[in-house]
Amino acid sequence: MDNRGNCIFSFMFHDDSDDEEHHQRVIEAIVHHTSQENEATKHGGSVVSRVYKNREREDRHSNLMSDYFVERPHFNTTDFRRRFRMQKELFYRILNEPYFHQK
Repeated sequence: MDNRGNCIFSFMFHDDSDDEEHHQRVIEAIVHHTSQENEATKHGGSVVSRVYKNREREDRHSNLMSDYFVERPHFNTTDFRRRFRMQKELFYRILNEPYFHQK
């Protein structure tokens, strides 16, 4: 039990007053302690102290497809080669290999 838990425990059981105000303060202390524990266990991502950043992957995928892989792409084959370091025909040949198909 941490310091807050010890304080609540001693506050609940070592005080001799049985009035309604004391019970209300005990309930408030428990609620406060629980909320503090919940906030302490939250973190932003799979690594502690790292914050999740929305990279909008679906939008990026749509942009990539419209820029390079549609019937009339925004960028030509020279731009494709410059960005992906391979010719577009080679990319399609690799894509259509049976090794890369899901079984």
